[in-house]
Amino acid sequence: MKQISVSVNPYLEFINSILLTGRYNEITTPYVGYGLMTKQINEYTEAIKRFFEKYRQNPVYSYIEAMIPNGFTFSRPVELALSLGNSKDFSVQYPLSDLCIKYCGGNKKIRELLQLLKDFEIETGYFGFFKEVKRYYDPIIAQAKLVAEQLPYIPLLEKIYGKEQSSYHYVISSLMCGNFGLNFAETAKDALDIICVFSTEGQSISTPILLHEFSHPFINPLTEKYANLVEKYKIAYEKLEPYKLPNYLSGYGDWPECVNEHLIRAMVIYLLRKCNLAYDAEQMLRNDLYCGYQYIPFILERYKFYEQNRDRYPSFETFYPSLLNVFSEDIG
Repeated sequence: MKQISVSVNPYLEFINSILLTGRYNEITTPYVGYGLMTKQINEYTEAIKRFFEKYRQNPVYSYIEAMIPNGFTFSRPVELALSLGNSKDFSVQYPLSDLCIKYCGGNKKIRELLQLLKDFEIETGYFGFFKEVKRYYDPIIAQAKLVAEQLPYIPLLEKIYGKEQSSYHYVISSLMCGNFGLNFAETAKDALDIICVFSTEGQSISTPILLHEFSHPFINPLTEKYANLVEKYKIAYEKLEPYKLPNYLSGYGDWPECVNEHLIRAMVIYLLRKCNLAYDAEQMLRNDLYCGYQYIPFILERYKFYEQNRDRYPSFETFYPSLLNVFSEDIG
């Protein structure tokens, strides 16, 4: 029986530690509106800053900082770190997405960066350092395991989406802001290895956020597959503009992202209701409407229809093309 594994990834902590101790926050803040690494001061972050202080002139810092304006932000460093799997030599074990390769600056840049990271780890002995400080995560991992065991998430997700996946991994990093739902597969037809990364800020370690991030790998590929059909409903993006909070970019980066966020946020609410977590569901609904996701009530009705007609729609993918018509609804 498949279970959600809970862990901390040394490669991710290594890259995040470099971002934390470099100029990543300084460079990204003008573009994003906030720094993408934590500003928390605790035993772990202080140990990291002390450890890396004497290495700040290493070329890996300037190399990464030059990559940031090209798009080496948000999930790109995360995906690159997790693509290394359980290798011991910084070799890529999982194929990177085309988008990640593009925003990293191409495969040549990725190879050069991985070599710099490998050399830097040898110079610093980082993995030995991490073994000494990773005890910081012990209570956080215990908390995450409680959340991961709270509900039968895997059967719940695979039943509603009508698709089985290969594995589910819950990775924690307290060094970054934001959560990321990633997936890896050898081919487009393969079941996915889903690796979702959660920060430790706010409500990141919770049932709603778990459902949200583990839904991305089910829904995002469909938005990519039906990109031409998604584009036909782009007028909805303009209709949403008056409802957008000032300086709130989440879900509004571009139209495909807006579609994904609407469908996923609605699915979280729908699943919470199915699990008799009505309070959490209504709290999420109020918050999402406040943030501008005005199509969610219409999508929730479509999800009811989908579940009532599973003989006609055996999987979420078979339902997806007709579901997109929800973005023609009048939200005025």
